[in-house]
Amino acid sequence: MSLFLATADQLELVDSFTRPLEELFPVARLHKDIAADAGRWGAAAEFGWFGITLSEELGGVALTPVEEALLFAQFGAHLATPGFMAAAIGAKTAALAGNDALAGRIVSGEAPIAMASPTGADEFLLVEAANAGLLLAVTPEGAKIFEAGSLLDRRTLDGAQWSILLESARFPGNPIAQSSDPSLALQASLLIAAQLTGIATATLNMAVSYSLIRQQFGVPIGSFQAIKHYCADMAMQVQAAKDTISFAAVAMAQGREDHRFLIAAALNVAIRAALFNAAKNIQIHGGMGFSAECDAHLFVKRAHVLETLAGGLKTSRARLREEASIF
Repeated sequence: MSLFLATADQLELVDSFTRPLEELFPVARLHKDIAADAGRWGAAAEFGWFGITLSEELGGVALTPVEEALLFAQFGAHLATPGFMAAAIGAKTAALAGNDALAGRIVSGEAPIAMASPTGADEFLLVEAANAGLLLAVTPEGAKIFEAGSLLDRRTLDGAQWSILLESARFPGNPIAQSSDPSLALQASLLIAAQLTGIATATLNMAVSYSLIRQQFGVPIGSFQAIKHYCADMAMQVQAAKDTISFAAVAMAQGREDHRFLIAAALNVAIRAALFNAAKNIQIHGGMGFSAECDAHLFVKRAHVLETLAGGLKTSRARLREEASIF
């Protein structure tokens, strides 16, 4: 493995097992059914996507955080459900808690799981949890897995506006598995950053493609200086996000002392890149970019959902300042 970047072998490996994404997870699917990914959960499990860093004894692939980050960047580009992240972290949480049977059920796809983001003392935001029997809550102190059937005061917050089901609920009682291992929160931050990087990349590609076919005054709008500058700015955002994600993933894989700082930095850069590029993509698309029929708004909404799961940009910046103290 290189000092800072993923190797060619790692890139090729991830490319080989993410090829089904284009066919199974076209972004346009979300126009028809925002819960479409629930029907693809078993297929995702069969591809081994839920246990990239888990040991082979537990049904995992036993790869490193580098391959996992590369995989989740592709998930972000295709707007795959955040539940896939819940499965990856949930399986590791169960394994660390000594519940190998639960870890195996999550990795195999037998036990669908969704993300639950703390919003209060015992209140949580549930993200696309309608078909999940388990819920994963990740905090800086570790992670906990709850049974969805134990929820109280569950109510729908939004079922269409954000192109993903958002609910609110309270968790009573004790979790069925928990771990205070700090690597779980770091894994969550890295995977969120990776998905946001995927969104930044996808919206750049979308904007460039549109600027080459949309014409004004008899020429492609991509020939206009203003559009060129927008696309160049978007490309710089993508490059910065990809590099910081790669630095962070390699540092985590190698157990380097600075990996916590690099993960915090990657999350900050990725949030800004995704929000900037998603907004510019709409602007470059013009009036069509603001329409419901265009894919552009789906990326903006998912970027904000992922930012919320990360605790928000303000919290992310505060975490980065704390980690910078190692220097």
